[in-house]
Amino acid sequence: MIHYYILSAVLEIAGCYYWSRGNYLISSLALIGFAWTLSLQPYEPARAYVIYGGIYIVCSTVFAALTGVTLELRDWIGIGLMLLGVVVLI
Repeated sequence: MIHYYILSAVLEIAGCYYWSRGNYLISSLALIGFAWTLSLQPYEPARAYVIYGGIYIVCSTVFAALTGVTLELRDWIGIGLMLLGVVVLI
């Protein structure tokens, strides 16, 4: 089931990215796909969003690295704390 979460995160990031670039059609399709894939989760909604949140953090970090964003120490500390929170809540 983890593939649904990864696909959801990629579609949400793509939707936001294309919206910021002015490509509203692709953005809308990606965000519709995001909402649909997130609805396929087998867990109760609260747990599904916690799991998705952790995967979204990881995907966002990878996207930042691929686009040349340099993360500072405080960014890495924040990412670590958020992922620790995800582990505790699961």
